[in-house]
This record gives sequence, structure tokens and C-alpha cells, in this order.
Amino acid sequence: MKKISSKDQALIAAYLLNPGQRNYEVGDSGSWARLARQLEEKKLMRIFQEIELPLMQVLKNMEGRGIKLDLAWLIDLSKKLGKRIDQLIKQIHKLAGIEFNISSPKQLQEVLFEKLRIPTENLRKNKKSGGVSTAAGELEKMRGLHPIIELIFEYRELTKLKSTYVDPLPELVSKSDHRLHTSYSQTVAATGRLSSSNPNLQNIPIRSDLGNQVRKAFIAEKGNILLSLDYSQIELRIAASLSGDLEMIKIFQHGQDFHSATAARIFGVKEADVTPSQRRDAKTINFSILYGVSAFGLSERSDMQRAEAAEYIKKYYEAFHQLKAYIASLIQLVHKDGLMTNPLGRIRYFPDIHSSNFAIRSAAERQAVNMSIQSLAADIMKMAMIEIEKEIPEANMLLSVHDELVFEVKKDKAGKYAKLIKKIMESVYKLKVPIEADAKIGENWAEMSAIGARLPGRQGSASGGENTKS
Repeated sequence: MKKISSKDQALIAAYLLNPGQRNYEVGDSGSWARLARQLEEKKLMRIFQEIELPLMQVLKNMEGRGIKLDLAWLIDLSKKLGKRIDQLIKQIHKLAGIEFNISSPKQLQEVLFEKLRIPTENLRKNKKSGGVSTAAGELEKMRGLHPIIELIFEYRELTKLKSTYVDPLPELVSKSDHRLHTSYSQTVAATGRLSSSNPNLQNIPIRSDLGNQVRKAFIAEKGNILLSLDYSQIELRIAASLSGDLEMIKIFQHGQDFHSATAARIFGVKEADVTPSQRRDAKTINFSILYGVSAFGLSERSDMQRAEAAEYIKKYYEAFHQLKAYIASLIQLVHKDGLMTNPLGRIRYFPDIHSSNFAIRSAAERQAVNMSIQSLAADIMKMAMIEIEKEIPEANMLLSVHDELVFEVKKDKAGKYAKLIKKIMESVYKLKVPIEADAKIGENWAEMSAIGARLPGRQGSASGGENTKS
């Protein structure tokens, strides 16, 4: 077991005092006394002693355990992706009528806007080059304007996945125990969320088929099984609790599907009559509201027109008017104090809140609104991790990704551990609504089923897979 150094402790203290910094310089000797005094002054000592400090040891234990990878699967996936990428290059070049470097923004600009003459109205200009941007957000606006756009999207997704995960992962496997050992950091995300590196597990696409192909490579040792517990809509539950919105609270207390309940209110239909498309739009709206997205932003990330998005946001706030008042109060507070705290006292400063630039100021407002919600979600997860490691260390907690924890357990003990872990995760913090965690098991991280259900077989190709994330 790795020991926690005094320098690591000082680093955490410096981070808590100002989580928005890029680097934290901590000296020796008298620095700790100064940091401790500041923690007391800012009422951060409890978070330091009861959450961040014990979590450091939990993360060290997780890093030491690592997780097994199916190297043969990754090698085969790399070949399949490589073959498909080669096909895409040929198809893109054929549509362009010329061979060019698809990964070069300059060459791509020339092909799309000069050779193929795709309209550039409403597209953002690149600040450095002055040319039209080919960033993902701008490319999204071009969908349907030319067949080459869809192929470029697929090319980018496949090459990124191959170069970021599929090819590097086998090289990161330890020669001594043949397991992958990611590194966790508590001092990167200003919201208090954990981050990981080598590899960055947070960036593996959750809801894409290709992301699931990568997750299939994370497997259990023979005789064991992976056990996953995932908080269900934790940020929406926190928003309901902190805002005291009676309508939101009622939905969660009655155990209704929140996205369907929202859709019913926005689209004026009975909950039983909500279509999958309406539920999908409601889900987008639910999470957009928490991030302070405007009607323009909502239209950008969905199929809605701007006027349509504005109308849906209006109806949303009519349904959940206490949430609207709560968000307005947060914005007022951050303008007054220049900082935001969550219910446990975690602090984040927002120096850009007083910027004369509207876009910069608005971004700070959105971050401030989300901070109290997302940071509490992060702290609830951290408290659960500490309690689980303390009470049931034999469950072998391996990964923490977003709102999900992954364990490796004996197959015949999976049900027992799932019940114990679920109880801890759902009771470690009290909200005005129930906290729920969903438990699943599987031979690999992608193909997981609710405990008691038939486990899926190892199927799928490099371009398909089962999406288990709701």
C-alpha cells in the first residue's frame, strides 16, 4: 500500500483553497501551517479531513489494483478500425475528387469550401487563420449539405479512438501483473470531479457503439466478474433537492421516469403517450438547463429550431418554476460574491463573472450554476468510495468514471456485494429525493446486465455493440 506524502497533502490543500488554478506550488517547512490556517478560515478543513484526505488512499489502492485487458480483442479491433479508416479515406478522396490530408484543417477547408463549395453562412471563422472553422461544432452545422460530411465525422471518430485508446492501451499494461493501472487526480477539475490519465477513462465515449468496443476490452480475471454501480440521474436529483422544486421532488419521490415526466409537461401529452423522440428531446433539455444552455445552445445540440428551443425552455420553467428561481438566485449570488460554494462548503471562484465581455461573463454564469450541483455530485461519489473501501475492501474497487464505480468480484459473491455497495451509495448523503444506484454485472465493461438477468454473449464487431447506458 502506497503512503500519502506530506507534499501530496499540501497539494490537496492548495487545490481546495483555489480549485481554478492550473498548477499548485507547495513549498516545504512552514507552508503546511499556512495552508491549514487558510483551510480553517475558509471552512474547508472538514472537506480536507473527511473527504479529500481519506480519498487519496482509496485512489492509491485502486491504482494499485488495476484492471485486466483483453489484448487479443484490442489487436483485432485495431485491425478492423484500420481497415475501415482506409476505406473511408478512399471514399472521402473520391467524393472530393482529389487526394488530401483529411486531418489537416487547412486542406479540409480548401476541399469543403473552395472545391466542393459547401455554403459557409453561419459558420465560425478560425481566429488564427481567418478561414472557416472545420471544428466539430461547425462541421455539425454542415450535416446533410454533402455526403462527404458524414464520412469525415466517422473518419475523425475512428482515428481518434484508434490513436487514443485502441493502439496505446496494450502499451500501458504492466509487465509485472499484466493489468492496466490508470492514474487518478483530485486536483484537475475545478468542480471536484476526479480525473484520470494513462489512460483518461473519462473520455471513452459512453453512448457510442465504438466507445463500447473499447470498453469490451476491460475484463475480469477468470473466476471473477465485473460489477458496476451507477448513480441514476444524480445531478437532476440534486437540482430538485437544492432548489426545493416541489414538482421535481414529486416526480422523483413517486419513482417516475424523470425524462418522460418532463416530456409530458413540455409537449402537453400524457406520460404514457410520450414518444422515444420526445423523451430524447426532454433528456437533452433537462441536462442543458443544468448547464445554463440558452435557446441557441439547445438548438445547436439538438434538432430543434431556435424559436422551438426557446418555447420548450419557457414551458420547462413554467413546469419547474422553483428551479428557475433557484438558478436566478445562484447567478445573483455569484455576481455579488465572485464565488460559489456547495452544501458541504467546497468553493470555486469565478473571476470572469465581472468581465465586460458578454460571452465570457455568460460562460462564468453557466459554470457557477452548475458548480453547486456538479460538485455535490462529485462529493457524494467520493464519500461513497471512502465508505465502500472502509466497509468492504474485498469488493476490489477498480474504476471510478463519472457517476459509475466498477468492481471485480468473485462470481458467486456478485449479488451480495451489489446489495451492500448499493446500500452505501444510496445512503451516504441525504437529499430531499431518493438517491438511486443501478447495479449491473458482466464479463466485460461494455456488456453488462442487471443482476439476475441473462448475461449477453461476447458479440459485436468493430462498428457495433450494445449500449447499456441509459
